[in-house]
Amino acid sequence: MIENELRSKFVNLLAEKTRENPAFIHLDLIGLTKLKNSNDERLKEFEELISDAVRSGGNICIPSYSLSYTRDENYNMLTTPCVNVGAVSEYIRKMNSERRTVDALFSYIVLGSKISGRHFDVRDYESFGGNSVIEEVFNMDGYVCSIGGVFKNSTEIHFIEKLLEVNYRFNKIFTGQITDPGGNKYDQRITYFCKKFDYNLWYDFKELENDLRNDGLLETISTEGFPLFISGIRFSILYDYIEYKIRKDMNYFIKNLKDKRMVNID
Repeated sequence: MIENELRSKFVNLLAEKTRENPAFIHLDLIGLTKLKNSNDERLKEFEELISDAVRSGGNICIPSYSLSYTRDENYNMLTTPCVNVGAVSEYIRKMNSERRTVDALFSYIVLGSKISGRHFDVRDYESFGGNSVIEEVFNMDGYVCSIGGVFKNSTEIHFIEKLLEVNYRFNKIFTGQITDPGGNKYDQRITYFCKKFDYNLWYDFKELENDLRNDGLLETISTEGFPLFISGIRFSILYDYIEYKIRKDMNYFIKNLKDKRMVNID
């Protein structure tokens, strides 16, 4: 009984937090370790938790990235597997394939009614630009969240970099073929805000996570006694923080820059 009460409190809290402010949630299996005894049980329970929160009014986006056109592969919205985002995202994708967005590079499983349905309609798409799902969540001051210490994988930060016009990224167009849920095939163009520098250069957001944590800006969504917690930050706070850091040092996210030559990635 107590376990059920704690679960209900967590579900209601997550629903309330994301009712008006949708959340991107990056995660891995490590973050679900205490949820159940086996990986199969953990995956099932997490998907049910998310679904229950959505039924209670929550709005949640889980990465289901495929990077299809960068890999010279066609993109099937229903069946193309996730790439580089882990087993939990792949499980959520399989259970909710009809909720996958049209972006052949950086798709999301979008759960909830707050976010526009236009992201499921086949069209050319700019992953980190205007009319993207990231822009929509940004405009609603949603959350960028993580479970299991993977905040460094928060790809949504590229959207902020684009707004700040960083000089180490540029728009590159990828083309390919997309298959919609009805089996119809279309040619598609995806615009990706790519990095310009040598791909061997160290570039991630771990230092940002440490700085945010040290400055007390990361919020924890949790219920005492329930074995799952979510770390997150509202987009407006994240934008202001990154703007401050980048205005001080354009290379805040780049390490060993002096030892590397800036080159375009074709």
